[in-house]
Amino acid sequence: MELRDIAGFVTDYRSGDDSALVDCLRRVAAPEFLRPLLAHHAAAEVPDRAYRHPNGFLKIVLLADPQFQLRLHVWRPAPEYPAATENVHGHRWDFASAVLAGGYRFQEFAHDARGEDFRGYLYHGHDGGRTYSMSPTGEARLRCTFDAELSSGSSYLLTTDVLHRVVAPTGGTTVSLVLQGPHREIPVEVYAKEDLEAGGAIALAPLPREQVARELERVLDLVGG
Repeated sequence: MELRDIAGFVTDYRSGDDSALVDCLRRVAAPEFLRPLLAHHAAAEVPDRAYRHPNGFLKIVLLADPQFQLRLHVWRPAPEYPAATENVHGHRWDFASAVLAGGYRFQEFAHDARGEDFRGYLYHGHDGGRTYSMSPTGEARLRCTFDAELSSGSSYLLTTDVLHRVVAPTGGTTVSLVLQGPHREIPVEVYAKEDLEAGGAIALAPLPREQVARELERVLDLVGG
């Protein structure tokens, strides 16, 4: 697998092959491709695009292209990384995800008058993803339409029209690999049980390079192969 191969799968997906993103991600997750990629980033001297996501996981970008992005999500419960349940949210891009180690609870939601009360927001990304802001949209009612425990080896495709969240694991470390498809200019909905900071831009502080290297070394130990 090379960059042009991943781009080819993404092109196939855009052309109507619904299985292309997941098929590609499964190949990328194979040890013969993934381990050298992780080792390269662990040893690199240049900073990675990595930060602690507001939803409670570490996000480390491994490959970036105008048509796709490949990244790791790492949940590592510890005093400095408390477990968190994500806000219900959508995305501007379809993506495939594969659980490499550990597991998490995955839920999907739909607007429904019989559902639970949430506070609604629109997410706005700024400065190439380095900052974001939230604007309130009012109260909403959402009903959970899918609820499952996903473990290592699970993979799935999620499209932009699906609202979802991950309930973070409370013990051990969970690692997922995400292949993001092309960006779309559509609103991004976010729903929370409590009020979120809204109005001004909120900065995402990058992780120090030394921390990124340590995290990737730990992921290498977990994924084996």
